[in-house]
Amino acid sequence: MTKLALVFSSDPTRYATDGAKISYATSYLSGSAADWFEPHLNKATAAIRLTRYEAFVRALKNAYDDPDAQAIAERKLHNLKQGNKDCSAYHAEFCTDTATLNYDDMTKISFFSNRANQHLKTALSYQASPPETFDEFVQLCIKLDNRVKQLRSQTHRPAHTGPAPAPRPSSTPVPAPSTASGTAPGPMDLSQADRTSRKRGPLLPKLRKYRQENHRCMYCGGSGHWASACPLSSKPKRVNTAQTTPTPPQEEPTTGDKPLYEVAKN
Repeated sequence: MTKLALVFSSDPTRYATDGAKISYATSYLSGSAADWFEPHLNKATAAIRLTRYEAFVRALKNAYDDPDAQAIAERKLHNLKQGNKDCSAYHAEFCTDTATLNYDDMTKISFFSNRANQHLKTALSYQASPPETFDEFVQLCIKLDNRVKQLRSQTHRPAHTGPAPAPRPSSTPVPAPSTASGTAPGPMDLSQADRTSRKRGPLLPKLRKYRQENHRCMYCGGSGHWASACPLSSKPKRVNTAQTTPTPPQEEPTTGDKPLYEVAKN
């Protein structure tokens, strides 16, 4: 019916009579609708028994229109909610559901505002004198909804978009790199080497020679004990009284000194 009304209004001269309108409308009927119209047509004279276009529309609606269209539209309207949709999209759905309902402007305004989302309801609560016509009320709601979305986008925008500040230096002093392994410049601390290592490998020749010449433990590098009694060793300790205190090396007389008995003789 909507398309027919558009065609008739676009060329009122051609479709000036009811007969022309009915003939044009029935030419597009097919299937069960064509079977329904066949008794209204005199095949011998091609005359249509329905002489008024309004009567034709009424007969067609009685045959195919939904008899409970108003109840269905009301049920859709009660289930309609704006949600996250724009107010313009919400208004389009609202008009579709209320097309068959003869509601006045105040009833439409009440339904429209009650089914809006909470942000739009809050914005409407600040309006002291909202419009009383539905079309003007909808235009106000669309403007408020757009404004609310704009403010929400500005609120959720990060306040600072520049580069992150450089981290502040820590006040905790950083220990100097160890020179026990000899990888950093400076004297090698041979006495502390391998003390904290869980798994000790073979000693370097230079380190072994140093510990032998200075009578140090071959396991940890400490003094006052041997490797067999080292407190840091995980092996069973074998205490030897002869080895608890290392015997200092005997100084050999130089070849240039004379024996004491010879000095006494002279």
